[in-house]
Amino acid sequence: MKMKTNITKIILLCLVCLSITAVAQAQSSFKQWEFKAFAGYNLGGSSPLPLPAEIRKINSWSPGFAGSLAIHATRWITPEWGITSGLAVDLKGMIIKADVKYMMTNLVIGEGDNIGFFSGMFTGENKTKVRNGYLVLPLLATWRPLDKWTFRLGGYFASQQDAKFEGTASNGYIRNGGPAGDIINIESATFDFSDNIKKVDAGLMASADWFFTDKMAVTGQLSWGLVPLFPSDFNGIPYKMYNIYFLTGIAYRL
Repeated sequence: MKMKTNITKIILLCLVCLSITAVAQAQSSFKQWEFKAFAGYNLGGSSPLPLPAEIRKINSWSPGFAGSLAIHATRWITPEWGITSGLAVDLKGMIIKADVKYMMTNLVIGEGDNIGFFSGMFTGENKTKVRNGYLVLPLLATWRPLDKWTFRLGGYFASQQDAKFEGTASNGYIRNGGPAGDIINIESATFDFSDNIKKVDAGLMASADWFFTDKMAVTGQLSWGLVPLFPSDFNGIPYKMYNIYFLTGIAYRL
């Protein structure tokens, strides 16, 4: 009876040892580092949340040229979990036309010696062109539940390298100085707030890859800015705006 007990203990010990060895081999067999390059297109806008009452109607929207190139590196801690970082060159932009009412802004009317600067509440048609270039550094927790699927969630920091935020105001009027100011009819006026855009952006990021081959994947990535586009003392736009974009593209596993 004692011998049978000893044999049982030996068998159990061997099974435990075999299990530990199998786990160790599995852990050592996966690649600890993975590199991915991808190219994509940003769809979205630099927008207030929620849309303010001053914006009465969106007449049209287009993304303009808003491409992205990036390389990401993932350090796998286990076969399913890892940490991803990298560097991206990101263009984020939009062209939007809207009807606005009593929107506080700064406008330039005329040219040359006949130029005039007005600050007040504008009612009429607004067209805005945005195209901002960033260097983006993400830091993401990465989960790979299946060979073909990878998911990431975390945040990003971006350094603004080039800024464009300009447009026109037309077919309306501005109350110069405020709600009770003199009415100035506007056939066509311009604005350019490019120099006022903040040099940094940061926010949340989530992405997913679906590998349709061993090397190639379809990529989707949402970046949601938490830093307002303009400083708090800027009076050209009366509300806070944030970069909210969804990237879709193709990735290649290096």
